[in-house]
Amino acid sequence: MDTTTLPSWNDGPARRAVLEFLATVTEAGPGHVPPVDRVATFDNDGTLWCEQPLPPQFDFVLRRWAEMAEADPSKRREQPYQAAVERDADWLRHYYDHIPELLRGLAHAFDGATPEQFEAIVARFFTDVHHPRFGLPYDQVVYQPMRELLELLAANGFRVFIASGGGRDFMRVISEATYGVLRERVIGTAPDYEYRDGTLHRLPTLLGGVDDGPGKPVHIFHQVGRRPLLAGGNSDGDVEMMESARFALLVHHDDADREYAYDVKAERALDVAARDGWTVVSMRDDWSTVFPQRVPVRTAAEVG
Repeated sequence: MDTTTLPSWNDGPARRAVLEFLATVTEAGPGHVPPVDRVATFDNDGTLWCEQPLPPQFDFVLRRWAEMAEADPSKRREQPYQAAVERDADWLRHYYDHIPELLRGLAHAFDGATPEQFEAIVARFFTDVHHPRFGLPYDQVVYQPMRELLELLAANGFRVFIASGGGRDFMRVISEATYGVLRERVIGTAPDYEYRDGTLHRLPTLLGGVDDGPGKPVHIFHQVGRRPLLAGGNSDGDVEMMESARFALLVHHDDADREYAYDVKAERALDVAARDGWTVVSMRDDWSTVFPQRVPVRTAAEVG
């Protein structure tokens, strides 16, 4: 076995399927795809980095909502600010049930900020805040096998894009250093802007809606002008994006020891993967390494 290609992947059906697909589309033959059409899109949360116990951007925004409630106590009786102040675990755990409140809160969290101001706030977050279980800055709790895959795709003439339901501008701050993905190739839920006084300012409205579920193929086409040849995700919100691709890669979280084990919000994705023959990546079985460095894993009881 070639151990220099995807070295953090164990030899198995998932690794072989990826390499066989790359050979088919890059080498001469009936399956060859010209480089101009080699587009790969990946979800971010839970696909490229750890999304438990909360997606990093959710932690980021919760802190901002708590600050807003501190400045305006009336917000403490309004969601999502109340949940942020009280750290209401049940409300936050079921955040998919509170999308209207969340979108309203997201729209106003950084209203009026310039891109430079917002990026400075995000950069401080990645410097100051650490993952509660692994003790590393969030931008270091990324999946080493997926980083290797992104690099392999780029080496084979693919243009790699991140297509996440999370905030586009949040991810752009770290995409180049963390993933080697150019910031202009980050697609995500994004605020609208207006130009005034010589600079851009965020508006409390979303540009093109939420980049999740059926919105993902739409956002991808708007920005890229092509459908993905390969798409990778981990949840139900990625199904439509993966359905639109020729090769779909589903990351399955089944490693409680090294990461987390959960199928919540991935039940439909797993069903479609079985039905349509997608390549399912088992963290437990297919990855010899999860994170770029050994992390000090703590139990749930130690985290508190």
